[in-house]
Amino acid sequence: MRTSLRSRVKQESGFGKGPLTASSGRSLRISNQPSSTTDATLSRMSSSSPSELTATPSSSRLSSEAASEIAPEIVVWTEDMELDDPSQDEDEDDDDDELSSVPESNDDISMADDAPPDTLQILPHDAPHDAFESPMTNLSDQDQSELSSVPSSISSRATTPVDFGGYKEPSVLSAEPLAEASAETSAEAPVEAPAEAPVEAPVEAPAEAPPEAPPEVSVEALVDTSAETLVDTPAPAPVEAQAEALAEALAQAPTEVPTEAPTKDAPTEARAASSAEPSAELSTEPSAVSSTEPSTEPSTATPIRENVRRSFKIKPKSSIPSQISNHEYARQCIEAAESSRLNPYALHQEEYQLLRGHISHVQVTTYLNIRNGILRLWYSNPRVAVTRKEAVGCANARWFDVASVCYDWLLRQGYINFGCVEFPATKTQQGQEQETVSEAPPRRRRIVVIGAGMSGLGCARHIDGLIRQYEEQFYALGEALPEVIVLEGRGRIGGRLYSREFKSKPTTPLPDFVGERYTAEMGGMIITGFERGNPMNVLVRGQLCLPYRALRADTTIYDSNGKPVDHDRDLLVESLYNDCLDRVSEFKFKSQPSKLIQGNRDLINEGRDAVSDGHKTISQAEEAAAALPHAPSVSEQNVPERVNLVPVSSDKLTGRVHTQPGTPGLLTASEKARVLGWTLKDSVNNTNLDLLEAAETPRATLGSVFDEAITQYRNIVDLTAQDHRLLNWHVANLEYSNATNLHNLSLGGWDIDAGNEWEGKHTMIVGGYQSVPRGLLHCPTPLDVRIKSAVKKITYETQQRGRATVECEDGTTFDADYVVSTIPLGVLKQNKIEFDPPLPDWKTQAITRIGYGVLNKVVLVYDQPFWDIERHIFGVLRDATNRHSLNQSDYRTQRGRMFQWFNVTQTTGLPCLVALMAGDAGFDTEYHSNDALVAEATQVLRSVFGSKVPYPVESIVTRWAADRFARGSYSSAGPDMLPEDYDTMSRPIGNLFFAGEHTIGTHPATVHGAYLSGLRAASEVIESILGPIDIPTPLVLPRENVSNKRKEMEEPKDPEKAHLEAYEVALWEHIKSKIGERPVRPAKIVVNPYLLFSKAFFEVARKKCEEERAGKKKPAPNEVRVMTSKMWKAATPEEKKPFEEQAVQQKTTYAEAVEQYEEKSAKWDQDYIGLLAAYQKEHPYIPLDESKAQRSSQRESSASKHRRTKQVSYAESDDSDMGL
Repeated sequence: MRTSLRSRVKQESGFGKGPLTASSGRSLRISNQPSSTTDATLSRMSSSSPSELTATPSSSRLSSEAASEIAPEIVVWTEDMELDDPSQDEDEDDDDDELSSVPESNDDISMADDAPPDTLQILPHDAPHDAFESPMTNLSDQDQSELSSVPSSISSRATTPVDFGGYKEPSVLSAEPLAEASAETSAEAPVEAPAEAPVEAPVEAPAEAPPEAPPEVSVEALVDTSAETLVDTPAPAPVEAQAEALAEALAQAPTEVPTEAPTKDAPTEARAASSAEPSAELSTEPSAVSSTEPSTEPSTATPIRENVRRSFKIKPKSSIPSQISNHEYARQCIEAAESSRLNPYALHQEEYQLLRGHISHVQVTTYLNIRNGILRLWYSNPRVAVTRKEAVGCANARWFDVASVCYDWLLRQGYINFGCVEFPATKTQQGQEQETVSEAPPRRRRIVVIGAGMSGLGCARHIDGLIRQYEEQFYALGEALPEVIVLEGRGRIGGRLYSREFKSKPTTPLPDFVGERYTAEMGGMIITGFERGNPMNVLVRGQLCLPYRALRADTTIYDSNGKPVDHDRDLLVESLYNDCLDRVSEFKFKSQPSKLIQGNRDLINEGRDAVSDGHKTISQAEEAAAALPHAPSVSEQNVPERVNLVPVSSDKLTGRVHTQPGTPGLLTASEKARVLGWTLKDSVNNTNLDLLEAAETPRATLGSVFDEAITQYRNIVDLTAQDHRLLNWHVANLEYSNATNLHNLSLGGWDIDAGNEWEGKHTMIVGGYQSVPRGLLHCPTPLDVRIKSAVKKITYETQQRGRATVECEDGTTFDADYVVSTIPLGVLKQNKIEFDPPLPDWKTQAITRIGYGVLNKVVLVYDQPFWDIERHIFGVLRDATNRHSLNQSDYRTQRGRMFQWFNVTQTTGLPCLVALMAGDAGFDTEYHSNDALVAEATQVLRSVFGSKVPYPVESIVTRWAADRFARGSYSSAGPDMLPEDYDTMSRPIGNLFFAGEHTIGTHPATVHGAYLSGLRAASEVIESILGPIDIPTPLVLPRENVSNKRKEMEEPKDPEKAHLEAYEVALWEHIKSKIGERPVRPAKIVVNPYLLFSKAFFEVARKKCEEERAGKKKPAPNEVRVMTSKMWKAATPEEKKPFEEQAVQQKTTYAEAVEQYEEKSAKWDQDYIGLLAAYQKEHPYIPLDESKAQRSSQRESSASKHRRTKQVSYAESDDSDMGL
């Protein structure tokens, strides 16, 4: 039925150190879960011996912790991958010495550290790109022997097994890339590996079921969805001049089909198991070849694009494994979609716009199955790119073009083949010369990316990957492959992701830190869960295999006097804090939900495609519906109801608020406080908070309305000074997640990214988060990064087809066709970089409105830990200016000073604590000396752990606002921010594109958000060059488009089966004419007296709400529902009685209807049995063979009698007959 997983081609790369030990599990996510027998069927054929696959390293980095808290033991960093100057820590402050017992001085760092270019693995802008050194160049033979994930330079092209979501998939020897290498190489020719790299013999298929390759034949249209035949759709005839000629050539193209289908169970991946089999081929011939000389000047017009249907020679659904059930396959596909931030049951908005004119609502199900299947291929091994053929192998022949279009969309948008991924060798890489139509050198575009942080490197890496995968399209345009240059102002990469190496080294290294870097995170630090779509899941666990540690949120909070706070009291105050946020969230921006075009959930869960095709495309159906009287417009159709997300808890590790669907403020404040466990004041009775006036005040912010909520709560419950310190500790935690004071946050947009949180444990990278941008720089091949190239001026064109110039501070200029700016928002706000022409008002106004703050850290290193090493965080309450104050404003400046401490010993390798400076304290850090801050930190620690706490042996204080390349930490929702401002920041202007954490509203202020914005910008650049995705018309070939020859060769339907079906139809028609259809069970109803009451008194409740508002705005629906709830509770039994009786009456009516249904259906069943028996007795079913025999016997008897009569007649009339 289905064939095994794709084989993947592995090329030389520099990622991974140490062997990859695969473990299996049920999850598609990259994890270390226990193995499962279900997924054992997904294992790939191996070209390595079992001993090679299971070898363990001589020195393991695995600790004794639970497997769920530790990553695979491979780290990407090696000495020649070090991108920070090893000496820069010593050079940056010559007068600073390490602290011992007396804190004479500390490391005071601006985050823009420079280093001599000769000490780095990155080149200054005047160095050639080919001078980069491979990450493996300086490794010893022993080191290289441990790099099981990196093949030798003469590779056997066998993929390495990867622990990815529990798939235990050994490598597969594949001849596919080599077979594709040359168009002149025969598909049947075996691929020979070089002598220096002996290749293991491919695994042969069992003798009893040898896979037979069918004859090479072609069909232009389709094969049946259930057929598993090899389909070759021929390439169209070349276009010489006009599109009409192309259409005519396509119309006249002959079609053929195989005369014999291959063995059903023959594996599709036989191309990997045997190089003698013909490989699946993909033709990407250009629709036209230009006879003009390629221009070396920038093009001013989009190249002519002709939607030519691609040609595929591949077995339908060959990428779907046969060893697992449909249900299990569907589960894996669904999980892969969820791991890609996509709804497995509905179209993404861009998919909807792309396909609405090409597929019907019914066909959405089949499309989603194909899309989810392609994502499953990617997540089965994210180190190697999914090829177009593998993607097309997820569909049957009619849907090959759909799968190809889906592949292009997933590829360009960065859902597949992103990050440190290997690509099959191209023709150019294998030494073949690219044919050109002119002797003149082909034009080469240049793309300049400004900034080598996560967004810049992510963008450059994805552009580089897309260029490799669209190589033929570039050559078809008569162009050489574009070059990508990254300009970085600092002397290092990573941007605000900076893992600073300590000067101190441990006297006795931890067992897990042999060979690791001893670093602390100056900027981004925590991965907020790997599951549900975080791209760091693929980068960290699937590709770079970096070790990490899971963080535990168990927290002890100490009061300002150093004594632990009662845990129950802390929970009580935290619940009050969450309720205040809940009530404030009523004033958040109300976003309009996007269209929701869904497939058939049941079919998708079962891994089955839709049976029919439908009659109208999505656009036709929507427009027809919109034309009806009183019908919603196209934009209003298929829009789900908006879901309110209300705060329910806060994350102590990150300060972010957890939300869930609900309605804010369902209960009054007094009722809620009572439910939470608070004791109400004596005079309080059914009191609520009224925050409307505070919210409508000019320049109202989250902080001002939240403070008003606390003030009003003081009238309901007794809040002590300690309660206020606890409340403000949680406020400081929220300020930590926003890098600014709550009074600088928008009341409507402070939680703009709600609902986009990842799942899973929070983690930290062992040896430094900066290993991720290092991996993006080096793997699979080095990017062209020019360090110390601070940008001074950007000249761009407001039209995409123009030239741009980037001028650096040292006078160097770079001409470019496209520029991607990942300049941080803080730097843009400074207006130090000149744009020519100046940025338009809509862009500069968004820059002004979006907020940008600072979070700083005080990092302290000790010889020995004096804290609880099993806990990863602890908190300290800070006093107000007046220690006993009950005024919120008195806590504003002090609450974020060293309020939270991280124990990062496990990830730094040294006894180390990191204190956070959030809110106003983050800005104050910029103006205090290191000595004062370290002394304050030591005093805080002594208040908690005693007077014997020593001064640190090394300390680092960050000052991100002073860094001229950052001017802060990350963005936030400023007081005047508009809901669309983040989208506005991401919009390109001509050939100038934008990326960075400040350009992605779904994941702002995060490392993963910065990376995702880089993928988006890369997609925009490639689309600007190549144009939109080509969609052939029709996209889904109709069923009747099968060639006549194919129809003639198909076996007719079984006559016996058709005969039986005709008999059953006649039988049913006879029964239906006598007793009709079977009765239908009445629809179930839900009756509730309260619902009936609410419906009857809705208007009364609304008027009461209007009266309470005293002429203010109309009451919200939630207020009316709350009022009806109160009215129901206050109603007397006599008032409730009519509704209760009505509910009872409706239930009785429903019960009677069910009873009648059961009686009628029982009678119908009896009549049916009788009629069935009578009909079968009167008209018994006679098998077709017996019926034919009877009719044949009757005809022969009649014919024989007739012939005898004629012979006698002839004898009597003609003597010549007698002689015969």
